[in-house]
Amino acid sequence: MPDVDRPSQPPPEVDSIKVEYHRAAGIKPTVSSFEDFKRDPNMPKADLDPLSKPWIPFESRTEFEFAEFTHEAHLNKPQVTRLLELIKKITAQKDQFLFKNSDDVDRAWEKAKLRHPTFSASKFSVDYNSQPHEFMLHSRSLWEWILQQVKDPLLAPHFHWDAQRLSKYDGETWVRFYDEPWTATKFAQVQQEISKLNPRGKPLAIIIWADTSKLSTFGSQKGHFIVARIGNLPGYIRNGAFIGGGRIVGFVPIVEEDPRDKKKPRYVNFKNAVYHEAFRLFLEDIAKWSHVGYEVLCGDELERVLFPYIHIVSADYEEHCRFALNRGLGGLSPCPVCHIPSGVLSDLKTKHDFRIEVDAREIIEGTGSMTFKDDLLKYIGMRNVRNGLWDIANTDIHEAVSFDRLHAYTIGLWKQHLFEELKRIMVGLGRPAQVQFEQIVDSIPRWSKLAHFETILNIEFADGNKWDDISKITIHAAYQVITQQRSPQGFALLRLIRKWVELNMLISFDVQTDKTLAAYDRTIGRFHDCLEVQCAKSDDDYMKDWDGIIKIHSQTHATRDIRLKGVASNMDTKPNEKLNGAMRNAYHRQTNFRDVEAQLGQLEDRSMICANIRAHIDAQEDLIREIKGEDEEDEQLTEEKTSPWAFNQVRLRSRQRAVQISALVAQGSDDAAFTNFTTKLSTCIKDLLILFYILLPSFIHAHYQIIESRYITVDFESRVTWRLETDRLRCSPSFHGRPRYDSVIALWETGSMVICKLVRIFAYQVNNKHYGLALVQPLNAGITRRAEDAELGLCRVREKDRRQSVIIPVRSIIRGTVIVEDKRHKGEYTVMDSLDEDMYLRLMPLFLDRVMEMDV
Repeated sequence: MPDVDRPSQPPPEVDSIKVEYHRAAGIKPTVSSFEDFKRDPNMPKADLDPLSKPWIPFESRTEFEFAEFTHEAHLNKPQVTRLLELIKKITAQKDQFLFKNSDDVDRAWEKAKLRHPTFSASKFSVDYNSQPHEFMLHSRSLWEWILQQVKDPLLAPHFHWDAQRLSKYDGETWVRFYDEPWTATKFAQVQQEISKLNPRGKPLAIIIWADTSKLSTFGSQKGHFIVARIGNLPGYIRNGAFIGGGRIVGFVPIVEEDPRDKKKPRYVNFKNAVYHEAFRLFLEDIAKWSHVGYEVLCGDELERVLFPYIHIVSADYEEHCRFALNRGLGGLSPCPVCHIPSGVLSDLKTKHDFRIEVDAREIIEGTGSMTFKDDLLKYIGMRNVRNGLWDIANTDIHEAVSFDRLHAYTIGLWKQHLFEELKRIMVGLGRPAQVQFEQIVDSIPRWSKLAHFETILNIEFADGNKWDDISKITIHAAYQVITQQRSPQGFALLRLIRKWVELNMLISFDVQTDKTLAAYDRTIGRFHDCLEVQCAKSDDDYMKDWDGIIKIHSQTHATRDIRLKGVASNMDTKPNEKLNGAMRNAYHRQTNFRDVEAQLGQLEDRSMICANIRAHIDAQEDLIREIKGEDEEDEQLTEEKTSPWAFNQVRLRSRQRAVQISALVAQGSDDAAFTNFTTKLSTCIKDLLILFYILLPSFIHAHYQIIESRYITVDFESRVTWRLETDRLRCSPSFHGRPRYDSVIALWETGSMVICKLVRIFAYQVNNKHYGLALVQPLNAGITRRAEDAELGLCRVREKDRRQSVIIPVRSIIRGTVIVEDKRHKGEYTVMDSLDEDMYLRLMPLFLDRVMEMDV
């Protein structure tokens, strides 16, 4: 073809979003502006019938809600009967309500179970010492449960059936980003494979979690739960507690320990064989349909051919070893993902080959003597047991086991190792240093999204969120006690902890780009260097064996997992751990402590039935309100936007009575911030009104009135997820019995960001219009960064004289922040950049090394 003039395509706008679908979807790529691209829960609504009765097969909604309440309250049969007797005495029946005793409620549950996949028991046997040993698997059909979700019209608008490649334009190139499973590589690979078998085929991503939990107080009764989630649903649904969320779908049989055989290799293999035979039986339907596909009419009335596969195995290290049949830390190659030898786990720079399923499978299913196979498997750290997941197409167990931030980082590397090392250093410094450290911890300002601690050196709990919060505050208190001169070894540990904090922040992003993942990998290299320095400074009489800690090594696989399966929250065990508490409550309150798994399965059936019926009732009520024009959410949104107390992204709440300016100044007479208050107010109002071409009264009288606000909400766009988030800030002389004056990041007239302390927030009226204002003390006095700041990544600020406080419009507040006072240097503070992921990115320009790491 001859050359012809073609109109040149204009370059995309900065921050434009490109969505490319897998070619099997037959959907053309789209490019949209950043403002038009939304990845939020505001999805199309399902087509529902406002006259239907979603509580069926219960006779009435009242009966369902009663049964729902008794189940959620963990009432046993005598308590249910007693409650019914009390109800009959105190109320008249307005709705059909025929329950007379707990047996009536049980019969209603049994009728409801006919519409849902419920638990049943399956018997299987595994040989040991040439004798068959029988076990019982209590589970519901995973495939039937999945089909129920797929067919549900409420969930239909939220399912994603095609792989997507998402990119954001940075002005020069398209930078790929990842969040949900379908935006990652594995989903696309599976769609590519199944499109060869069936052009209409769609991937059905399954996320599996399993773990053992103590049910009884002293741990004599345990339950080994299996939880399943559907990766095609977005995280806010998939990780929720309602319809579409994760459910307990089975109980792995627990092999009773025999003291005579404990730790014998053959007995350990036997226990693993029981585990995998249970999973083989549990996943039988999944394995079948993963090869040939299953045609189903989905909730959106479209037919699809679904090919299930295991996308993620979410668990701790011990459970990963069970899934992958790895020999663990006692083996020659303890990682279930790669072939790293034991004894070099702290080497974070050397790359090792990834495991592939076929290696162990060829040995186990191949010819050769048992001794020969054992020797080969021992060399690669694997057990001579057939894996129960081998029959599932497009599933490689070594690829499916995933980095878990909770166990690997929060309660693993941080709680069990780094924090324990810090405590050891503190003990060496003596009691006065410990007291000083705890006093600083207690003085850290309170924050709505951060737990407050009076002491952290001598506490013990299992809450991962609390340990996350402790990791955020530790550096800001410890550097004031552990100095380079006082403890070179301790200071080296602080440098190591700081690098781990950066790793923890980077890996927790809910939207990852190729740049953030590259920054994480580079930071691992810096962590490795700090670890070597810390080891070199260790005492001769004490040397921690970092090479024996698998959690040191597992982080090297985190970025690969994200590129394959989506962000770390997709793989997090935290949503599943919450279900342990519900099972413990059910065990103690609703079982007779016999045949426990069968009873817990029945109770879990009721939980699932409640979630499904409740979701449909709530959806129907929303539809009826919408038809009647009574949408409360829309009304509230309209009211917020038109409120005279809304100033762009800031809303003034907890408003006080109007007072004269003179009265407010009198209240703050002992505070230098109120010096020349009227003059500061006049200057701010004048500058503000000039922008709107409004004439200002000639001067402001002291008897003019203002309205103080002691609580404000600030909406801001997260630099990580690009979604709207809200900070709740206090400016109050008494909040829960103590003064609380939060700090903020404000946009200054020069265009720079300035950290400020809130002094007062108020509204001032001009020409019948309110203006939201804030008296703040800037923390932008000149300061020289100290050597420890660069070493520990501290963002240091210094306050201006209190008399130099200024009044600014509240709309210049970007978001809230937390600052920690340096007790050694008056007026100096460090800003907690680890407060959240958005704060970490906002303060990144202040650190040249991190800017280079992020390549921004």
